[in-house]
Amino acid sequence: MEKEGFVSLWVGSIQSSEELDRLLAVSYSDEGDFIPSIFAKQFEIRRYDDAVREVEYYEEESNDLNQLLEGFSYDDEIVPRFAALMKEGLTNTFNAVVLLYNFKYTGEIIEGTIKSNYFRFLGTVEYL
Repeated sequence: MEKEGFVSLWVGSIQSSEELDRLLAVSYSDEGDFIPSIFAKQFEIRRYDDAVREVEYYEEESNDLNQLLEGFSYDDEIVPRFAALMKEGLTNTFNAVVLLYNFKYTGEIIEGTIKSNYFRFLGTVEYL
C-alpha cells in the first residue's frame, strides 16, 4: 500500500491525545520486525512509514474538513482534493486526524471502533 505521492486520510473521535498516541504506537521485535499499531491492525495495514505519518488531536470536535486539515503538510494541495472527494462534507464531528503520506490505502475496512474510539477512512488523494 506504500505509494509515493499519495496520502490517505482517517478522521476519528478519540477520548484523549494520550489515547490517540497509544492507538498509533508502533514497535519492533528484538529481531527488528515491525509490529503494527492497534490502529494499523484495525485497518489491516501491515506496514507504513511512521516517519511520514502526521496526526493531530483537537480538544473541540468539528465537521469542517478544511479546519481539521489546516496546517498539515501540503495542505494547499490536499485540502481542496479531499473536499472534492467529500462533496457532501462530513456528516459527523471529529477531533482527530491521521494522514499517512506516500501511502495509498486500498483496504476494504472503512471504519472501526477500538474500545470507545472511532476512526473512519475518508479516502486517498495525490499530493505531489
